Amino acid sequence: MLLSYLAPLPVMMVGLYRGNGAALGAGLAAMAAVALTAGGFAPLPFAVAVLLPSLVVVHRALLWRSNADNSVEWYPPGLVLGWLTGIGLALIVIGALLVPDRPDGVESGGLQFWVTDTIGRTLEMVAPNLTSEQRKAVADWWVPFFPAMVASSWLVMAVVNAVAAQGFLVRLGRNRRPTPSYRELELPLWLGVVLAAAAATGAMAEGDLGYVARSAVVVTLIPFALLGLATVHGWAAGRPNARMYLAAMYGGLFLASAWAFIPVAGLGLVRFMTRFRRAESSGGGKEE
Repeated sequence: MLLSYLAPLPVMMVGLYRGNGAALGAGLAAMAAVALTAGGFAPLPFAVAVLLPSLVVVHRALLWRSNADNSVEWYPPGLVLGWLTGIGLALIVIGALLVPDRPDGVESGGLQFWVTDTIGRTLEMVAPNLTSEQRKAVADWWVPFFPAMVASSWLVMAVVNAVAAQGFLVRLGRNRRPTPSYRELELPLWLGVVLAAAAATGAMAEGDLGYVARSAVVVTLIPFALLGLATVHGWAAGRPNARMYLAAMYGGLFLASAWAFIPVAGLGLVRFMTRFRRAESSGGGKEE
């Protein structure tokens, strides 16, 4: 399972070292290997889970421009994260559009009913020893945010592999771009707009629209959680026992599991909003 989660790593490493064409070639070769071993439609989910995020990361991360003082400015990691988040949201919408209106055996149509039915049937196959009450308890936990769970896993996998690929290349001395300062992460404004719109829609709308919007809220909060972690790293930088503070923080996050996601994302939201307040108070950084 862990190895499958790291599937994008070699493709990203090849791409960040050799460029977009190499990433595409490595991804297509991997898809061909999957087709030969698994057959059927197996290359399609591989393309979505591995090739797509790898191509996005490589293409965006290797963009650069030369400033007036001849210094090189690389594409910011916050914008790369924005692209990945946008694609994750698009995958939720595409998946919702591909779901049939009324699957067999479901009394009412709709996306959430289809998810409930699919999870129930899957549990019957993989865990036949569970009682009906146990299966219902599992479904009640998974169904409300199942699209968010899938898209969030895709997004986190892409981010983890991108950071790891850059880190390995730096250690090997094969990196094309310098490692960005993740402590200075800044998110694009549109992520805040999407989060507010999705939260409002999820609170007011019912049916498929509300279901998709609530999942979109969870996915859009992930960049803000990463921004919260960047804030903590920035606070700890230069302090005595910084590693001890960070180890304690990550240990607490591990023990708290998913519940820790909320305060960390909240911290990221605070930093996101105060960033624009600082810009307004300073006149937007422009000379008058």
